[in-house]
Order: sequence, then structure tokens, then C-alpha cells
Amino acid sequence: MAMALTLCAAQGVNAQTFDPDMMKYLASMDTIYTEHIVDKDYAPVPWDKKELHAGMQMAQFTLFTHRAEKRYDVPEYVEMYIRLKNCYGELVTEKTDDASTALEYIADQDADFLILSLKSFVERGGEYVFERGIPWMNFKKTTDLTLVDEPSVRINDIKPLKIGSNLDGQVLFNTGYPYDHSRLTGQEKAEWTLQYQAPNSKERVEIDKGEMALTLDNSKQPRLAAIDTLKIFKEKPALGEYFFEVKTDWEKEALGDMSLRNRHFQVADTLRAKATIDKEKYQMGTDKELTAYLSLDYGYPYIHTTAPDTIPTVRIRYQITAKGDILFKDSLLIADQNLAVEPLLRSDQLVMNFDNVTDDLFGDANQINLYVRVTVEFDGNLQYSADFTPVLLKSEDTVGISDSQFADRKSSSSVLFDLQGRKLGTAPEKGIYIQDGKKVINK
Repeated sequence: MAMALTLCAAQGVNAQTFDPDMMKYLASMDTIYTEHIVDKDYAPVPWDKKELHAGMQMAQFTLFTHRAEKRYDVPEYVEMYIRLKNCYGELVTEKTDDASTALEYIADQDADFLILSLKSFVERGGEYVFERGIPWMNFKKTTDLTLVDEPSVRINDIKPLKIGSNLDGQVLFNTGYPYDHSRLTGQEKAEWTLQYQAPNSKERVEIDKGEMALTLDNSKQPRLAAIDTLKIFKEKPALGEYFFEVKTDWEKEALGDMSLRNRHFQVADTLRAKATIDKEKYQMGTDKELTAYLSLDYGYPYIHTTAPDTIPTVRIRYQITAKGDILFKDSLLIADQNLAVEPLLRSDQLVMNFDNVTDDLFGDANQINLYVRVTVEFDGNLQYSADFTPVLLKSEDTVGISDSQFADRKSSSSVLFDLQGRKLGTAPEKGIYIQDGKKVINK
């Protein structure tokens, strides 16, 4: 299920004549349509046909403003909702969101109208009651919907797994809607097998199998598609290739080539990385650099090059930014043919210099946040990233200055600074400078 809020404002009111104290809000012109459906592998695809279809349902509210004699003060929270019930009164899904920000936006931007959207996913066809509204605006509508769908065996997207992860998926059997249920015998079943192929082997070994009776007879609720679910779970499958197959004796006339489904996926080792930094706080004038410690485990056999006669490459990028300015940026390239043939461990110290920072970057603040990012790429694909936000303290020579004194400019050998934090070779004949953290005045 998903929810989204979108704003689409039109500038149509002259700012000089718009009076925010003389307006009211109206909601009307709501629309309903199917935005996306899922294909046989649960991948979302756009739906541009006219009829409503099982999938992502969207309700759009068009909010208008009109000048009127009554002022409407927008509450801190204005609920808008969509609620989908099946035709038997059972709640299927409900989504809510806050419309108050959008209503205030109309006045702030001198806008005529804007559009708000709420979305919710429905995975089975059938007959539904779709309710939506914004109670504060006395706006409420109810519409009967019929969502069509096709008979299907859909396998959710089983992506390549990293070693140590669990295999967790499902197969959804769906009669679609409308469907002639007289063609179901009530004896339909599904069988599945899981085969394993070890690295550097060409032999597949069956490691799991099962059978389940399908319960696709929805005679108690004939106005909804009948569905059944097969759960797929295996705890931390080993490194290698896997082949999953599910087949059903449900009639091929309804399912076509979906009566037999196959899915191949890989459990692969991968480049593992971990980064840390040496401190949480740095003192300007004392600390001139930051060190990130990075450990890499290249894994095996995932890190390999696919192009012939090409050396596998790992690139490490690291940088420091503060207030949008890049203080340091560098990268390290590792190219090693051994990355393709054996596991390797590596540790690196990434030294980042920030001694070019001046007090001007701080403004009136005594500290700023540094933003440190370390990323690791393999052949241009991001494998790892880490972000840190240590604190950089203003120079001790310019923080906490409250005392003034008269002094002999030749009486001390301490480092001297002007009021901008710049180091001075000698004390000025006349003027103000900083010595030992205190303001010194020479007349």
C-alpha cells in the first residue's frame, strides 16, 4: 500500500486584490482512477486504459478558494481520507493525510486552486465501495467501483540476495474478475520445487518441494475475485544459484503460460565495507585534518569484472562539506586482477584536510557541522556509503573573548591574531589584536 500527496497550484488571482481575510474553501471535482497495476511478477506498470483495474487506486481532490464575507481559519490538522470497503461491507484499506498545509498554501501563494491526491493499493478485482472526503469542508462522496482483473499466478519480485539474508516472498493465485467460477472444480492444487546450484558447479540439486490445495472457490463472496497465497521462506540460504518453479493444474485456458512459473535468483557474496571517523569534535587551529578508517571485504565470487581483459576496479570517494561548501574532496582507485579470483581484505586510512577553513565560515556561531561522506563503488555501481556529521569548533583564539587589557606588544612571544582570526607576525603599533585568547589594545 502507498500514499502520496501532490500539490498543483494555478496562479489566477491578482496579489494586489487578493484578500486573505475574505475567503472560503471549497472541495469538488474529485476524480478516481487506477494509476498502476502489477504484472505477473508484481512489478508496477502504468495503467492507461479507461476502465478501473485492480492495482493502485488514486483519488484526487480539487480544492478551490473563493472570496467571501466569512473568514475561514484553517485548523492545525484538516483530515482528508479515502476508505475502500468491499461490497460485503468489509474494510479493505484506509488512508488519511493532513490538508491544512495545502489550504494555507492557497492563501500564501494567492492561488485559485490546487489538487491533492491519496493512493491505496488493491490486489484483487471485484466490487467495492469507495469513500473519500474532507470533513472540515463538509465534503464527502461515496462511489460504487468495479475493479477488473485477469486470472493470474503472480510471483513477487525476488531480487538477488546477499549472503546472510532470508528468502521471503510469496506467490499469489488470483481468479481475476469477472470470472466464471463454474469452471473451478474445487480440487485445484499447486506444486512447487526449489533447486540449488553451488558456485563452480553445473549440477542442480532439489533442496525443497511442496504441494498445496488451492481455495479459489469464492461462492460465499461471488462478487470478489478469489485469491490464495503460497508463502516462500528460507532462512539465510547459502551462496549460489537458486531455481524456483511453481505449477498448477488450474485450467490452462484461464492462465495460459502462467500455469507454469519459474524464477531464478542468486545468493551472492558482496563487497562489504565499514567506515568510522577518528573524532566527533574537531578544534579549528588545533585539528587540521580528519581521518576516516575504512575496512573492505571484497567477498567472492561477486566482485568480478564482466568485460573481457578488464581489471576489476573499486573506487573509494570521500569528501567534507560545510554550509554547502566543499572543504575537501578526493578518491582512491583500486584496480587488482585478484578481485576476480580470490577473497581479499583491505584497510585504508582516508585523511581529509580542512586547514583552509577560516572564521568567516562560522559567522556568529561558535561551531558548525561538518558533513563527511565515504562511498565505495565497484565498476561504477555504488556498493556502500556512510555519512557522518562531526562538529568543528571555532578557533580557541576567537571564542570566549571578553576581557580587554593594555599591554606591551613586545612583552610576549605568544602567537598573535587580528580580529578576523589571521595570524600576525608582530603586534601592530596601534590597534586591537588577540593574544592568548584575550583582546589586547595598543594605543
